Amino acid sequence: MKRGRFIAAAAAAAASGAAARARAQVIPIQPIQNPQQYLQQLTIAVNVTLSGPLAKYGQEVVKGVQAAVDEQNRFNAPISHVWGMRALDDRNDPGQAASNANIAAADFTVLGVVGNLTAPMTLAALSRYANMGFAVIVPTVTTDAVTRRGYHNVYRLPAKDSTSGRLFASAALEGKRGVPVVAISFDGDYGYDVANGFVTQAKSDHHPAELLLFPLARTDPAQAARTVFDRSPGYVFLAGKTAEMGPIAEALRLAGYTGDFGAADGFYDSATISTYAKTLDGAYVASSMPPIDRIPSAMQLVTDFEREVSQITTQSAYGYAAAQLMIAAAQRGNATSRAGLLTSMQEGGTWTTLVGQFAFNISGDPLIPNIYLYTVGADGFKFARPAIRTGFVF
Repeated sequence: MKRGRFIAAAAAAAASGAAARARAQVIPIQPIQNPQQYLQQLTIAVNVTLSGPLAKYGQEVVKGVQAAVDEQNRFNAPISHVWGMRALDDRNDPGQAASNANIAAADFTVLGVVGNLTAPMTLAALSRYANMGFAVIVPTVTTDAVTRRGYHNVYRLPAKDSTSGRLFASAALEGKRGVPVVAISFDGDYGYDVANGFVTQAKSDHHPAELLLFPLARTDPAQAARTVFDRSPGYVFLAGKTAEMGPIAEALRLAGYTGDFGAADGFYDSATISTYAKTLDGAYVASSMPPIDRIPSAMQLVTDFEREVSQITTQSAYGYAAAQLMIAAAQRGNATSRAGLLTSMQEGGTWTTLVGQFAFNISGDPLIPNIYLYTVGADGFKFARPAIRTGFVF
């Protein structure tokens, strides 16, 4: 081949290659058919009891969190991320409750934790949550010890026990000036702090007030009733659980007590109505659960929520609220990490949820705690009033 032809052939080949490359550059890029699958996921871990006798209550918390996550993803179109939920079973075992914090930490998508279901499980996991840098929202546990230990990553939704007792006394004893009152409790895992708060507030309101603490393992209801009756009270506050304290209330009526009863959150259950409706007829019973059908701002949320869970319970409502609050805090602080979420929570502010508006003090308890009073009747509980009238319910 002559040199001129070789150069001409090379030039032609180069031109052909350039043309091919040019054609390759204008091939249109196919659009992504499902862009949401590429969005970052932010996960809420739920560390509650999901097996054994308490399983149904833990499952209600999980249902509530899942419903709030679904609501967020369905009606608030995500731009950069979607929300997910991961349920962890603490098996009502303190060791497992703490270990689940490690499991959650191993998942880099988990921003915060909702948990636990009971006081012993929550207390067992607190230090581990703090070590892992998790913001923790406690949906159901009211024992004072949860926020007394000084951790600044823990936020409790319901009023703590001592505060609940004080709120109950200020509301239930309103208009009963000077009436002598007795609060009774057992030395078990629930009741004493509520009773102590009740008596503290009653004395502050100038009522003669006394707290009687009975041993749970060896108390005869009739003997306990006589001890209470001998104090000649005009009002008796039952700071405990229905199964444990209901027999004392019944024995008091049999002994001739004609005064009023009041009862702590432990009586807000079906057993009170089925077994002690006559004994406690007209009595106030405290609950952290607001009457959600009387919350104007939550009407649409309640409708959507009921569609997912059929029946809203205290546990599912507070699980829902916990997830709402965590999602709102992440959005406010543009947080996509554990540290970012915790910083957003620690910066404060007010968050509106299904069960109330929340801002927190340095210990992690609500700045304006509240409880709701219901009256006992043969056909069930009837909402009477909130302890503090905020306008949240009508």
